[in-house]
Amino acid sequence: MAKAQKVILLIGLFALASCEKDEPVEVDLGYGYFPTAVGTWVEYKVDSLWRDDPAAVLDSVDYRLKQRIEEIYTDDEGRTCQRIHRYVKDEDDVWVVRDVWTMTVSPTVAEMTEENQRRLKMAFAVREGTTWDINAFNTVDELLVAYREVGEAWNAYGLSYDNTVLVKNTVAPNFVEKRNFEERYAQGVGMVSKYWEETNTQVSYPPPTPENPNPPPIIEVTGWRLDMVAVAHGRD
Repeated sequence: MAKAQKVILLIGLFALASCEKDEPVEVDLGYGYFPTAVGTWVEYKVDSLWRDDPAAVLDSVDYRLKQRIEEIYTDDEGRTCQRIHRYVKDEDDVWVVRDVWTMTVSPTVAEMTEENQRRLKMAFAVREGTTWDINAFNTVDELLVAYREVGEAWNAYGLSYDNTVLVKNTVAPNFVEKRNFEERYAQGVGMVSKYWEETNTQVSYPPPTPENPNPPPIIEVTGWRLDMVAVAHGRD
Protein backbone atom coordinates (compact mmCIF):
# COMPACT_ATOMS: atom_id res chain seq x y z
CA MET A 1 0.00 0.00 0.00
CA ALA A 2 1.37 3.46 -0.94
CA LYS A 3 2.50 5.87 1.76
CA ALA A 4 -0.35 8.32 1.10
CA GLN A 5 -2.99 5.56 1.13
CA LYS A 6 -1.75 4.31 4.49
CA VAL A 7 -1.94 7.82 5.94
CA ILE A 8 -5.52 8.36 4.77
CA LEU A 9 -6.60 4.92 6.02
CA LEU A 10 -5.14 5.53 9.49
CA ILE A 11 -6.72 8.98 9.70
CA GLY A 12 -10.08 7.58 8.66
CA LEU A 13 -9.93 4.82 11.26
CA PHE A 14 -9.00 7.32 13.94
CA ALA A 15 -11.95 9.53 13.04
CA LEU A 16 -14.37 6.59 13.16
CA ALA A 17 -13.03 5.36 16.46
CA SER A 18 -13.47 8.80 18.02
CA CYS A 19 -17.23 8.84 17.33
CA GLU A 20 -19.87 7.30 19.58
CA LYS A 21 -21.19 3.99 18.23
CA ASP A 22 -24.53 3.89 20.00
CA GLU A 23 -25.89 7.42 20.05
CA PRO A 24 -25.70 9.75 17.04
CA VAL A 25 -23.91 12.92 18.13
CA GLU A 26 -22.77 15.94 16.19
CA VAL A 27 -18.98 15.79 16.14
CA ASP A 28 -16.86 18.79 15.19
CA LEU A 29 -14.19 17.30 12.94
CA GLY A 30 -12.38 20.61 12.54
CA TYR A 31 -13.27 21.49 8.95
CA GLY A 32 -13.75 25.12 10.01
CA TYR A 33 -9.99 25.50 10.47
CA PHE A 34 -9.57 25.17 6.70
CA PRO A 35 -12.17 27.43 4.96
CA THR A 36 -12.99 26.75 1.31
CA ALA A 37 -15.42 29.56 0.41
CA VAL A 38 -14.55 31.73 -2.58
CA GLY A 39 -13.50 35.21 -1.51
CA THR A 40 -11.91 34.11 1.76
CA TRP A 41 -8.59 35.91 2.21
CA VAL A 42 -5.80 36.44 4.72
CA GLU A 43 -3.05 39.08 4.60
CA TYR A 44 0.28 38.20 6.18
CA LYS A 45 3.36 40.01 7.38
CA VAL A 46 6.21 37.89 6.01
CA ASP A 47 9.83 37.85 7.17
CA SER A 48 12.34 35.51 5.56
CA LEU A 49 16.05 34.98 6.02
CA TRP A 50 18.63 32.81 4.29
CA ARG A 51 22.17 32.09 5.40
CA ASP A 52 25.14 30.43 3.73
CA ASP A 53 28.28 30.89 5.82
CA PRO A 54 30.67 29.12 3.39
CA ALA A 55 29.57 31.55 0.67
CA ALA A 56 29.50 34.53 3.07
CA VAL A 57 25.81 35.11 2.37
CA LEU A 58 23.36 36.46 4.92
CA ASP A 59 20.26 38.21 3.66
CA SER A 60 16.65 38.83 4.60
CA VAL A 61 13.49 40.36 3.23
CA ASP A 62 10.13 41.37 4.66
CA TYR A 63 6.93 42.08 2.79
CA ARG A 64 3.14 41.71 2.84
CA LEU A 65 1.43 38.78 1.16
CA LYS A 66 -2.30 38.32 0.55
CA GLN A 67 -3.72 34.86 -0.06
CA ARG A 68 -7.27 34.62 -1.51
CA ILE A 69 -9.49 31.76 -2.70
CA GLU A 70 -10.42 32.82 -6.21
CA GLU A 71 -12.56 30.03 -7.62
CA ILE A 72 -13.78 26.46 -7.32
CA TYR A 73 -13.08 23.92 -10.04
CA THR A 74 -13.01 20.16 -10.64
CA ASP A 75 -9.60 18.54 -11.08
CA ASP A 76 -8.63 15.57 -13.28
CA GLU A 77 -9.58 13.15 -10.49
CA GLY A 78 -13.10 14.59 -10.29
CA ARG A 79 -12.45 16.29 -6.96
CA THR A 80 -13.77 19.71 -5.96
CA CYS A 81 -10.78 22.04 -5.59
CA GLN A 82 -10.07 25.68 -4.83
CA ARG A 83 -7.71 27.89 -6.78
CA ILE A 84 -5.69 30.29 -4.64
CA HIS A 85 -4.02 33.49 -5.79
CA ARG A 86 -1.12 34.79 -3.73
CA TYR A 87 -0.60 38.53 -4.08
CA VAL A 88 2.29 40.86 -3.27
CA LYS A 89 2.42 44.63 -3.74
CA ASP A 90 4.35 46.16 -6.62
CA GLU A 91 6.31 49.43 -6.60
CA ASP A 92 3.02 51.34 -6.99
CA ASP A 93 1.57 49.66 -3.88
CA VAL A 94 -0.87 47.63 -6.01
CA TRP A 95 -1.60 43.97 -5.28
CA VAL A 96 -0.37 41.74 -8.11
CA VAL A 97 -0.51 37.94 -8.41
CA ARG A 98 2.83 36.34 -7.58
CA ASP A 99 1.84 32.68 -7.87
CA VAL A 100 -1.15 30.34 -7.96
CA TRP A 101 -1.71 27.45 -5.56
CA THR A 102 -4.53 24.94 -5.26
CA MET A 103 -6.19 23.08 -2.42
CA THR A 104 -8.85 20.48 -1.80
CA VAL A 105 -10.62 19.18 1.30
CA SER A 106 -11.95 15.62 1.70
CA PRO A 107 -13.71 14.09 4.72
CA THR A 108 -10.32 12.94 6.07
CA VAL A 109 -7.64 15.40 4.91
CA ALA A 110 -6.96 18.91 3.62
CA GLU A 111 -4.36 19.18 0.87
CA MET A 112 -2.58 22.13 -0.68
CA THR A 113 -0.24 22.25 -3.65
CA GLU A 114 2.52 24.75 -2.84
CA GLU A 115 5.16 25.51 -5.46
CA ASN A 116 4.21 22.24 -7.22
CA GLN A 117 4.58 20.25 -3.98
CA ARG A 118 1.38 18.50 -2.87
CA ARG A 119 1.24 18.64 0.93
CA LEU A 120 -1.13 17.12 3.47
CA LYS A 121 -1.89 20.18 5.59
CA MET A 122 -4.51 18.89 8.01
CA ALA A 123 -5.96 15.54 9.09
CA PHE A 124 -9.56 15.19 10.23
CA ALA A 125 -10.78 14.83 12.88
CA VAL A 126 -8.68 17.49 14.59
CA ARG A 127 -7.65 15.86 17.86
CA GLU A 128 -4.75 16.50 20.23
CA GLY A 129 -1.77 14.32 19.34
CA THR A 130 -2.95 13.12 15.92
CA THR A 131 0.23 12.63 13.85
CA TRP A 132 0.83 12.48 10.08
CA ASP A 133 3.43 13.14 7.39
CA ILE A 134 2.95 16.47 5.62
CA ASN A 135 4.90 15.10 2.65
CA ALA A 136 2.85 11.91 2.29
CA PHE A 137 1.75 12.97 -1.21
CA ASN A 138 5.16 13.95 -2.59
CA THR A 139 8.75 12.70 -2.72
CA VAL A 140 10.22 15.18 -0.23
CA ASP A 141 11.71 13.81 2.99
CA GLU A 142 9.21 12.85 5.67
CA LEU A 143 8.01 15.70 7.91
CA LEU A 144 6.01 14.34 10.84
CA VAL A 145 3.67 16.79 12.55
CA ALA A 146 1.00 16.56 15.25
CA TYR A 147 -1.84 18.66 16.61
CA ARG A 148 -1.13 20.74 19.70
CA GLU A 149 -3.14 23.35 21.64
CA VAL A 150 -6.46 22.31 20.09
CA GLY A 151 -9.22 24.85 20.67
CA GLU A 152 -6.99 27.41 22.40
CA ALA A 153 -7.41 31.17 22.02
CA TRP A 154 -4.55 33.09 20.41
CA ASN A 155 -3.78 36.65 19.39
CA ALA A 156 -1.16 38.53 17.40
CA TYR A 157 -0.87 41.94 15.69
CA GLY A 158 -4.09 43.16 17.26
CA LEU A 159 -6.14 40.20 16.03
CA SER A 160 -7.76 37.76 18.47
CA TYR A 161 -8.98 34.25 17.72
CA ASP A 162 -11.20 32.29 20.11
CA ASN A 163 -10.43 28.86 18.68
CA THR A 164 -7.12 27.83 17.12
CA VAL A 165 -4.99 24.71 16.65
CA LEU A 166 -1.24 24.36 16.24
CA VAL A 167 0.34 21.94 13.74
CA LYS A 168 3.90 21.30 14.92
CA ASN A 169 6.77 19.02 13.88
CA THR A 170 7.38 16.07 16.20
CA VAL A 171 11.07 15.30 15.52
CA ALA A 172 13.40 17.34 17.70
CA PRO A 173 16.40 19.04 16.06
CA ASN A 174 19.94 17.84 16.67
CA PHE A 175 23.21 19.76 16.60
CA VAL A 176 23.63 19.30 12.84
CA GLU A 177 20.11 19.33 11.41
CA LYS A 178 17.45 21.75 12.61
CA ARG A 179 13.93 21.51 11.22
CA ASN A 180 11.34 23.59 13.04
CA PHE A 181 7.86 23.73 11.54
CA GLU A 182 4.70 25.29 12.96
CA GLU A 183 1.42 26.36 11.42
CA ARG A 184 -1.48 27.74 13.45
CA TYR A 185 -5.04 27.68 12.13
CA ALA A 186 -8.03 29.67 13.41
CA GLN A 187 -11.64 28.54 13.16
CA GLY A 188 -13.33 30.30 10.24
CA VAL A 189 -10.13 32.05 9.11
CA GLY A 190 -7.54 29.46 8.07
CA MET A 191 -3.80 29.69 8.64
CA VAL A 192 -2.94 32.69 10.85
CA SER A 193 0.76 32.02 11.48
CA LYS A 194 3.61 29.95 10.14
CA TYR A 195 7.21 29.41 11.19
CA TRP A 196 9.52 27.18 9.17
CA GLU A 197 13.25 26.93 9.76
CA GLU A 198 15.68 24.47 8.20
CA THR A 199 19.42 24.67 8.84
CA ASN A 200 22.53 22.54 8.60
CA THR A 201 25.44 23.25 10.95
CA GLN A 202 28.94 21.99 10.22
CA VAL A 203 31.91 22.24 12.57
CA SER A 204 35.53 22.04 11.41
CA TYR A 205 38.75 22.24 13.38
CA PRO A 206 41.59 24.19 11.78
CA PRO A 207 45.10 22.90 12.40
CA PRO A 208 47.21 24.69 15.02
CA THR A 209 49.89 27.10 13.95
CA PRO A 210 52.84 28.61 15.82
CA GLU A 211 50.94 31.88 16.03
CA ASN A 212 47.72 30.19 17.14
CA PRO A 213 48.38 26.80 18.77
CA ASN A 214 44.74 26.42 19.94
CA PRO A 215 42.50 27.78 17.19
CA PRO A 216 38.76 27.77 17.95
CA PRO A 217 36.45 25.55 15.90
CA ILE A 218 34.82 27.01 12.80
CA ILE A 219 31.02 26.78 12.84
CA GLU A 220 29.29 27.22 9.49
CA VAL A 221 25.52 27.35 9.08
CA THR A 222 23.53 26.96 5.88
CA GLY A 223 19.76 27.29 5.76
CA TRP A 224 16.72 29.52 5.78
CA ARG A 225 13.82 30.74 7.90
CA LEU A 226 10.25 31.84 7.05
CA ASP A 227 7.98 33.65 9.50
CA MET A 228 4.38 34.60 8.58
CA VAL A 229 1.71 36.19 10.80
CA ALA A 230 -1.79 37.31 9.78
CA VAL A 231 -2.42 41.04 10.02
CA ALA A 232 -5.89 41.09 8.40
CA HIS A 233 -8.50 38.65 7.11
CA GLY A 234 -11.99 38.58 5.67
CA ARG A 235 -14.26 37.45 2.87
CA ASP A 236 -15.38 39.55 -0.08
